[in-house]
Amino acid sequence: MNTHITAMLISGVLYAPLVIAAEHGAPVTGARISVFKVPLVCPAAPLIGCGTAAKPILLDLEKQPGVLEAWLNRAGTMIAVVWTPDSTAENRRSVGADLKEDHAVEMHGTSRDSAMRDFVSGQGWYHGADVDRLSEEEAGIIAARWVRRVQTKTTLAKDQAEALERAIAESLRKELTGQVLSQDRNPARLEDVARAYLAQDQVKFLTDAIDKGARALRNEN
Repeated sequence: MNTHITAMLISGVLYAPLVIAAEHGAPVTGARISVFKVPLVCPAAPLIGCGTAAKPILLDLEKQPGVLEAWLNRAGTMIAVVWTPDSTAENRRSVGADLKEDHAVEMHGTSRDSAMRDFVSGQGWYHGADVDRLSEEEAGIIAARWVRRVQTKTTLAKDQAEALERAIAESLRKELTGQVLSQDRNPARLEDVARAYLAQDQVKFLTDAIDKGARALRNEN
């Protein structure tokens, strides 16, 4: 792949692979990109990647010698590593070994070609801490799921349900993006949030919904 990928840049932050590389002034060819298959799909929202799991991996990658950028695709199935112009074979072996510990497998052949086309399209790839956007989306999906469970047990007005969903999503967002440290989390926090929107006898329905877990149950979408 000999064309300069920088010619395919799309403006913006989240959907602009190789923005950093372009700023360094070095044209990036396919030889300076490695793509790895990774198991970073979100268990609670299987159509997107898990920002909480991917974020430390991406941030750590960009601290490694020879690595310029690291990106996760929206589905959480691939990581693309952009190498610096002076990266060495040893740099690449070291990073590959580290990723292997995270159950990543480097892609080759036609699967790599397909992944490269997806990457340089500039659509649906997240760089570093920008995977927080996926965590925010995950928070919204979980909140909606829990509120629907509550609604199977008790009647909520439309505006009441929507307000409750937003409040839960905001609380989850702060946790999933690291704005609330694990040691500062209150196990009853969501019940406390819910009391502003639910009657006391309704709060138990949210507790039951949470106890069933964040993943979709067999009868849920």
